[in-house]
Amino acid sequence: MSEKIKIGFTALTDSAPLVVAKELGFFANLGLDVELCKEVSWSNIRDKLVFGEYQAAHLLAPMLMSCTLGLGGLKKPLCTAYSFGLNGNAISVSNSVFAELEAVADNLMDAPEQTARALAQVIQQRVAAGLPKLRFAVVFPYSMHYYLLNHWLVSGGIALEQVEIMVVPPARVVQALAEDVIDGYCVGEPWNSHAAIGGVGVTLITGYEIWNNAPEKVLGVTQEWAEIHTEEHAKLVQALYQASAWIDKAENHPQLMTFLSMPEYVGVPQTALEYAFAGKVCHPTSQTCRLVPEFAKPYKDHANLPKIQDALWILTQMQTLGQITETVSIEHLATEVYRPDLTQTFLKI
Repeated sequence: MSEKIKIGFTALTDSAPLVVAKELGFFANLGLDVELCKEVSWSNIRDKLVFGEYQAAHLLAPMLMSCTLGLGGLKKPLCTAYSFGLNGNAISVSNSVFAELEAVADNLMDAPEQTARALAQVIQQRVAAGLPKLRFAVVFPYSMHYYLLNHWLVSGGIALEQVEIMVVPPARVVQALAEDVIDGYCVGEPWNSHAAIGGVGVTLITGYEIWNNAPEKVLGVTQEWAEIHTEEHAKLVQALYQASAWIDKAENHPQLMTFLSMPEYVGVPQTALEYAFAGKVCHPTSQTCRLVPEFAKPYKDHANLPKIQDALWILTQMQTLGQITETVSIEHLATEVYRPDLTQTFLKI
């Protein structure tokens, strides 16, 4: 058995491969002694990874780049050889904002592509009435959630400056929405479904409907650890890949929901967890559901293979939005942090 490997994660459905690999013994079968450590915020996970308290982490893909460049915090070169999957995010708003949207557009639940344009009308009305800007939350400044929210707003002709954007940890967005601290958010599951089922908010559009097969979380490690602990790194990726294949089988979902609903993991009722895996976007009052089959994609279409073009897209967004201001070779950085070559070696694919 190896020395203990501590992995930080946050309560999201896409942490499922970690939970399955732990609960079904995939880590142990490969001789790994893994401890999963649940964290509230992404910055906590990043800092503990940087300082070596964690050897690996369930990490937002853009955090690989921001941490390697030292943006918004400590500077430490990171890399990944495993992606937790594709898609899985959505944008939700409070019931009161949804009522304002319904007043300017019909059947929005069945026409997610119209939601941003409807929001633009609501914003114009609020400006005319002298009301404050709407407040949207993302889970971290360097996140797919921020970039997807920006794309959705732009699709409706809305500039980022027309709304207020703040950071709220994933597991706290529903509470923030219920307490009117925010008016909407972009977050991963189950926190959109959980709000809808609880009657707190309404899911407007999924990440899949903004960008089909967008990259999501990765297994982040420091480049230093990856170079020294090649064997342990390979076994981590192998165990997680095995878990992803297990998750992809629908017959395993009842057991998966049982695992994820445990308080030490995601800790919400199983119904909210089932929605993402079933591709269901449900209206909280009319009790109707729209099917988005690839709402979350944990395994198919090489979902677990980090792709250099995804890293390049993320870095381009960071430059476009002014998050990277120094001269950087994004081609070089992309190949430093995204390591599909290691994935192929570890998995022999």
